[in-house]
Amino acid sequence: MRRKRPGPQAGARATIVRQAQVEDAGVVHSLLLEFNGEALPPEALACRMRQTSQLETALLAEQEGHAAGLLVLRIVPTISGAQDWAEITEMYVRPAFRRQGTGSALIRAAEELCRAHGCIELNLLVDPENLEAQAFYGASGFCRDSWGMLRRI
Repeated sequence: MRRKRPGPQAGARATIVRQAQVEDAGVVHSLLLEFNGEALPPEALACRMRQTSQLETALLAEQEGHAAGLLVLRIVPTISGAQDWAEITEMYVRPAFRRQGTGSALIRAAEELCRAHGCIELNLLVDPENLEAQAFYGASGFCRDSWGMLRRI
């Protein structure tokens, strides 16, 4: 049974999603710091955004001029198939902006970019203990596909 996608709640503010620019490195830094507990300093992040601009796109969600959330989308060519690989590498919505359609707006914007690149799938990893995120992604049409593993080098 397919779940209904989450949508804006009554009284929710309009969400605008746009591609983050290098000049937004300070805002992206703040969102990554809140989400991960660490982030590159804004100057280093700006440099990294320039370096990865052909592979990763940061999308900012804004409500009434405030940064509400961030989604980082990586699209890369592969030798294993004809379509590029699309993956959400970071997604964070500030608590004050949750359940207002912000996350759904970010996902829709990512899907539009994926389609523009000819991608047929959108992948992501989610912490096995983050049940709230798992519920959101499931309601957004994602399904469990694989089991991730990690080896530090």
